[in-house]
Amino acid sequence: MADQVMSINDLILPDKAKKFFTKQWGINTLHPPQAQSMEAIFSNRNALIAIPTASGKSLIAYIAILRKLLLEEIGSKAIYIVPLKALASEKFEDFKALGNALNLTIGLGIGDSSSEAKRIDECDILVCTSEKLDSIIRNRSQSMSNVSIIVSDEFHLLNDASRGPTLEINLTKLRYLRPNAQIIALSATVGNCEQLSNWLDAELVISNWRPVALEYSTFHDLHLEPRMVQSSDLSNNTDLLNPPRELEGPKTHPTWVVLNDTIDAEGQLLIFVGTRKSAESEAVKLAKRVAKKLS
Repeated sequence: MADQVMSINDLILPDKAKKFFTKQWGINTLHPPQAQSMEAIFSNRNALIAIPTASGKSLIAYIAILRKLLLEEIGSKAIYIVPLKALASEKFEDFKALGNALNLTIGLGIGDSSSEAKRIDECDILVCTSEKLDSIIRNRSQSMSNVSIIVSDEFHLLNDASRGPTLEINLTKLRYLRPNAQIIALSATVGNCEQLSNWLDAELVISNWRPVALEYSTFHDLHLEPRMVQSSDLSNNTDLLNPPRELEGPKTHPTWVVLNDTIDAEGQLLIFVGTRKSAESEAVKLAKRVAKKLS
């Protein structure tokens, strides 16, 4: 199953949906984990999709939603739950593009404006945060009456102390209000996937496949030492390791040294820090350095 290849045109979707994916987004084939997920998706079973970042979790959800709304339960509604307002806005733009091509209306639930409330009631696909969904369920539960599919993005945050309880309550209420609705949970690979899939009565699709190789390195005192490369076929091949090298920059700001090197290589960098405050502080510092570099 991990090596399974599937074309977008093999999917049971309206031709206009397949044309959108291939022509507008340039997606012609599914990654192996995406193809592996299709059996559960098209069998109307709940599914927990636990695969790495950038391996295509969102596309799985989009396909599942379009199948429901355009083929299986025409006139029903989909809910796409995200943990952050910024992520909701990002997904909203994706769905707007889909909606414009496929004649679906999209609602965004992140605040309390009256115009937003109207869109929530009338939309085919609602993108919302857990907090907003909690408010909708408590105050306007009738708006959930025709929900046929629920997607929970970043589902591993169920274990998060601040966001997890609200998400858990929302999913529990939705399973009570709409017991026949399909639930698709999108998660990073975490240790208790089996337990979470059992809670959802979901089929577990788990994979460590990556679309690009991942190099593990250590960085200390400007010295970068590659240690291991995990290729897309999941093999650990030391022959692919880049040689050790010295990076240039201030030892007092190692994240900038790595970012500067990444910019020169025309790559992308994801930096993790301990707290939200630290993330904001580091982002400001790095932004100033990037602006100076590019000016």
